[in-house]
Amino acid sequence: MKTVLMCFILFSTLTLSAQQTPSGIWNTGKDNTKIEIKEENGVYAGKIVSSDNAKAEIGKLLLKEIELVDGEWKGKLFAAKKGKWMDAVLKEKGNQLLITVKAGLMKKTIEWVKE
Repeated sequence: MKTVLMCFILFSTLTLSAQQTPSGIWNTGKDNTKIEIKEENGVYAGKIVSSDNAKAEIGKLLLKEIELVDGEWKGKLFAAKKGKWMDAVLKEKGNQLLITVKAGLMKKTIEWVKE
């Protein structure tokens, strides 16, 4: 009986963690810019919904093609300084969204906070 109970708890935990999505409104920490990530046509995308920066383009797509691949949320992040889309891995840790971008041998992780 204990084995059955332990298996049930283990599978329930795995199912709950697999169902977490990066959906929500996230503060980038820069100019109080907020990004809303939501599902669109079966994949997730993130757009600017507000910012204290007058130059920020409300509605601009910053994250796209976010899908769960092999247990990780993967997608593309727009790198404004480079002017191109870069592969990214998203991980939620508490109320933070850690976005890791790799370019060659270099990698950078940025942190956004859930609103």
